[in-house]
Amino acid sequence: MRYVTVDLHNHTPLIPNDYRGDAATTPRAVVERALEVGIDVFGATDHFSVLWAPLLLAAADEVAAETGRRLLVIPGSEIKVRHSGEETHLVALFSPKSYADDFAALMDGLGLPRMPASIPDLPMLWVDEDPRQVAALIDNLGGICIVGHVDRTFGDYRFIDSDLVHDLVECEHVHAIELIDHSARCRFRDGLAIAHVCSSDSHSLDEMGRRTSTLELDEVSFEGLCSAFQARRAAVVPVR
Repeated sequence: MRYVTVDLHNHTPLIPNDYRGDAATTPRAVVERALEVGIDVFGATDHFSVLWAPLLLAAADEVAAETGRRLLVIPGSEIKVRHSGEETHLVALFSPKSYADDFAALMDGLGLPRMPASIPDLPMLWVDEDPRQVAALIDNLGGICIVGHVDRTFGDYRFIDSDLVHDLVECEHVHAIELIDHSARCRFRDGLAIAHVCSSDSHSLDEMGRRTSTLELDEVSFEGLCSAFQARRAAVVPVR
């Protein structure tokens, strides 16, 4: 077993209007920055897209070959879901071996085209679905489903204040919840047996690593990450 630093929710320069850093930032710069701030496992989760994943995977291989330092890149996507007046952001993570097919199947399951909108419009896209059904779709594809930044404020709205959030995080298809403030875990019902993580939700190099978690994995791989979350009582300790 090994303790690793994970940051599972990050955005890349793929969508320049959604990126707060330099739109010319390279995949190698992202990999090097992740390693610089101590990240071992990095989730690349642009809105409704995995187009930057092959670039990051190639950059991680290049850096590892040159330096011996390996960043595990986990391809994924942030999926905005609206249901019964509530808005949920689900972070879907897939195996680096099968992410392209898995993401395509997710879009098919949501009734969306493989490229569901123009790149500048991806952050504004949303689907009208029960988030529990979307979580089941992600899980059944072999992915990891994390309920993103439930305690983030959008104007006067916070998903953590809804009734739906409790049903969602108790859903068997959800692997973890993402919190900005880990003390917000006390807001959930007693007996909540699910991991929580803190992630950067970065949109620039400077924001990477601003919130991370330490997770014990039996191996540093997507499968090891799955095993830790499937235990549902994985020891997750926010470190920033």
